[in-house]
Amino acid sequence: MLLRRSGENSEESYNLAGVLGEAEVGVEDEDLLVAIAEAVFAGDSVELTRVRAEALPRIGAEKLVDAIGIASGFNGITKVANATGIPLDARTEEVTEDMRQQTGIDDYSESHKSSIYG
Repeated sequence: MLLRRSGENSEESYNLAGVLGEAEVGVEDEDLLVAIAEAVFAGDSVELTRVRAEALPRIGAEKLVDAIGIASGFNGITKVANATGIPLDARTEEVTEDMRQQTGIDDYSESHKSSIYG
C-alpha cells in the first residue's frame, strides 16, 4: 500500500501493517523512529533521553527534532479533532478505508473507546 500522496509521488510502497508492530513498514531508521514515538507517547522522559542519545549520531539533530515533533503533534492533533466531534467526511472515509483497516486506526477513535470503556 502506498502512504497516500507521498508514496505515489516517490513511487514507493510501504507496509502499513508495520504501524501495528506486525512487520516492518520499510522506512529508513525505522527502529529509531518507532522507539522515539513510543517514548513520546509513553511520556517516559528517561527512555526518551536514552533514545535521543542513540538517535542523534545516527540520524542527526534535524531528523531527531522532526521525529519528536511529529510524534508529539499527532497525539495533539487527534485530541483536537476528536474534541470537536467532527466526523470524517464521506470522501475521506471512503478513500482511507483500506488504510484504516490495515493500521487499526479506528480503534483509537473516541467513539470506539466509548463503546469499550463507556
